[in-house]
Amino acid sequence: MTKDAHSNGTTAYRFQSDARQFGGLLMLLSFACVIMPLANISTAFGPSGGPTDASTIPFWGLVGGLFVFVFGITGVLTGYMATVHDYSHKNLNVFLMLLIQTAWIGYVTDMVAVGNASRLDAESNGFIPLAYNPTTTDVQFVGTMGVLGILVYGFGFVGSMAFMVWSLHSYTINQPEDRSGSYFQGRMVLYSSVLAVAGLVQFLLGCWCQARFDMNTTESGPVGVAFLVVSFPWISIYVGLLQLFNGLWGVARSFDMGHLDDSITTLPVFQLSLAFQWLNVLVLQDLTQIAHLPEGTLAPVAPFLACFSLGLTLMPAYLDHKANTLPETFPDDYYYGEVTTSKGVEEVAEHAV
Repeated sequence: MTKDAHSNGTTAYRFQSDARQFGGLLMLLSFACVIMPLANISTAFGPSGGPTDASTIPFWGLVGGLFVFVFGITGVLTGYMATVHDYSHKNLNVFLMLLIQTAWIGYVTDMVAVGNASRLDAESNGFIPLAYNPTTTDVQFVGTMGVLGILVYGFGFVGSMAFMVWSLHSYTINQPEDRSGSYFQGRMVLYSSVLAVAGLVQFLLGCWCQARFDMNTTESGPVGVAFLVVSFPWISIYVGLLQLFNGLWGVARSFDMGHLDDSITTLPVFQLSLAFQWLNVLVLQDLTQIAHLPEGTLAPVAPFLACFSLGLTLMPAYLDHKANTLPETFPDDYYYGEVTTSKGVEEVAEHAV
């Protein structure tokens, strides 16, 4: 970007503001990546050491956690530079985009682990306490919900990170014209669908536990698979329904349905509903389900889930806002009259005085 672009006034500042927006959200999501694997990493580097056999699932789980930590740090720094210093570089963006894909090492490892565990006999399973008299079908169903949960939560999180990096990259190379309202509307369908599936998984898991087991978590323990913990089935049913409702509502809104007329309210009701969902996930799904367990049995799961679930709520809210506030296609002068490719975002913000 050149000084000429800055001299166009508000349109150049609009470019700067949008680039900073992507940088700020990248920094937020990346910080969640730094937090997520800390429990596993700190345990591995403790006195007892970590797994060293490359043929085992715990080893690859640790490798995946280390990659998440590394690209989290890289993302925080990249987002900070774009947000505060108006600096980004195309090579750094591409490197971070490739690095983010390594998150699937951990996710695939977890899915394999859960899949293997779901093939065990009911008497040997690690999902359902034997006091609930589980059957092989119970174990397989719970395992299936665990695999699907990892898949949709993982896609929601990796996808949200990649989305922010690639959007920042389009501003870095001075090609933001495809980030118009129609672009965000198209992505809204995908991320709202992912949220709906995540809600369906949790809803079905809660219903299964409610129907099949006479649960007494205090005496016998919870049903747990991957990061999904069911101490109270009604919580899983309620939060799952809330996520399913918001996900389907988001899909409808992406097709220009489900909007409230301004004569009814001008409040961002969809975003408020997602904020309510986020609070319920934190307070009920995360804290209440886990805090009920004795002696902090699964305490490390709480911060992990709080971070891991962030993308599921954030992306539909953000995409819906952008889809409904940006022009469907940008006019030629939306950001500036003429763009000259140079170093990237860092030259947008020349001092005004």
